[in-house]
Amino acid sequence: MKLLVLTALVATSLLSFAQSAPKPTVPKYNPAAEAIYKGTVADVRNRQCPVSGGLGTHIMMKLENGNTIEVHLATTEFTKLTEMNLQKGEAIEVTGWKTEFQGVQTIFAREVKSGNQTWVFRAKDGMPAWIY
Repeated sequence: MKLLVLTALVATSLLSFAQSAPKPTVPKYNPAAEAIYKGTVADVRNRQCPVSGGLGTHIMMKLENGNTIEVHLATTEFTKLTEMNLQKGEAIEVTGWKTEFQGVQTIFAREVKSGNQTWVFRAKDGMPAWIY
């Protein structure tokens, strides 16, 4: 019985600690600083992301100058709804805002174009499309 109570106390303490851990500050999208970035898909990753508030989809994009940058898209659930199916090496054009986030340069995408397809992830005012 003591072991059960001790286990419950430890579990409660761990949950409380996890919930009180500081969350990174997500910068507010700046539509006035939007630009168009061209490159190719180096990788597509789904991972926990403070920007989307859960599991988010990200593109690792090789820019025309040879540098690689992470592009934040939207929640993975939303990108699945859009039926986005980008492949490594595919040429893309990203309209978005480039900023520093968690110590690295990143792009918050408003839209991504590839061939004759366009996927929109934010309204022109910067509000995420997956919230509407």
